[in-house]
Amino acid sequence: MKLIKHLLCAAALLGVATLATPAAFAQAANEPIRIGVPMPLTGPLAQGGRVILSGIQFAADEANKEGGVLGHKIELVIEDTKGEPNTAAIVANKMLNEDKVFAFAGGYGSTADFAMLQSIKRAKPIFVHMASSSVKIEQAFGAQPWYFHVYIVDYHRQQAATSFFESITPKPKNIAIAYEDGLYGSDAVRSSQEYLTKAGFNIVMKEPFKTGSPDLSPILNRVKSSNADIFFIIGYSGDSIQMVRQARSLNVNPKLMMIVTSGEKRDDFGVAGNGLAVIGEWAPEQKTAGLETFLKNFRATLPPGAPVLTTAVQGYTGMKTLIDSIRAAGALDHDKVIAALDKGKFATPYGELSYGPSEQGGKHQLLTDKTMIVWQYRPQGQEVVWPPAKAGGKLVYPAPGASN
Repeated sequence: MKLIKHLLCAAALLGVATLATPAAFAQAANEPIRIGVPMPLTGPLAQGGRVILSGIQFAADEANKEGGVLGHKIELVIEDTKGEPNTAAIVANKMLNEDKVFAFAGGYGSTADFAMLQSIKRAKPIFVHMASSSVKIEQAFGAQPWYFHVYIVDYHRQQAATSFFESITPKPKNIAIAYEDGLYGSDAVRSSQEYLTKAGFNIVMKEPFKTGSPDLSPILNRVKSSNADIFFIIGYSGDSIQMVRQARSLNVNPKLMMIVTSGEKRDDFGVAGNGLAVIGEWAPEQKTAGLETFLKNFRATLPPGAPVLTTAVQGYTGMKTLIDSIRAAGALDHDKVIAALDKGKFATPYGELSYGPSEQGGKHQLLTDKTMIVWQYRPQGQEVVWPPAKAGGKLVYPAPGASN
């Protein structure tokens, strides 16, 4: 509660009570459609932020190569939020007041994004929120007609994680959880405890950590002594890489380690990643109709051999829903674009998706537990192992090197 009150106070200082976003933008034919992209590009969340941005940029470039949207080029107004609440709020207000953006397509990091959304909510801008899974964000903004959320809300992940753990044979019993201590991780562990306990799992450890912590050995030593079958890590990409590497160096080897994907890739873990499970919304190896064309086009923008990451697909998908909805609206009119986002069916790398209500009050939710998958890192590459309909391989359990 103290954290929420702090963020509300910070956002209030940066409020825009007098700002009203017009329903329609009058633009000359040669003027671009400016889309605000607030994203952490430095600081602890930078790795994930940059990957999401790459997907947003690809969708904009794709549209511009086709001649733009309604005769206008798409121009991305990109600003670094640093993952900090005050900076995020300042950046978003600048985009509205100075850059005169038509809509927003960005956001990553629940704590910073809460403050940012609070600071601009009176303007009622079109906001396609790419990431951040805090339930508190959904509760505060999810019912707003101008707010569209691409990424899952954390209870979707915990529902999916629980279903995955239940599918493992032999069924694990004891689960240890480490989570980052901001809004994201704190909400996640509450949902995780709810669903895992209902499913009959025994949570033997719940330990918070601060994002960017260099030494995680105190938590890892508790995991080692907990007799956990599964060690579930809920953090941002840099935290997950650090946690897994240090776990291996300390000989912490439960039957399975699983992380939440947030921009990392297989190569970031080196040998420490062998057997690691990852829960996320998408992987290039999954079985989805029409995926090959997207992969071919996106890979052409990357260095040879570079992977296509799930967070890049989040950014691409969210930006594409906005672009497609502007086209469907036929005018740079906020109300018409909101209606098109609300009613649209979008061809995406996940398959056909629509924004719809979520079970805890959100009005426009794109990804849910039904889109989530689990993959497992092999000595080389990765394979989707759950759910069976999207899988190309089988889970190795216990994982290689497990000692519990």
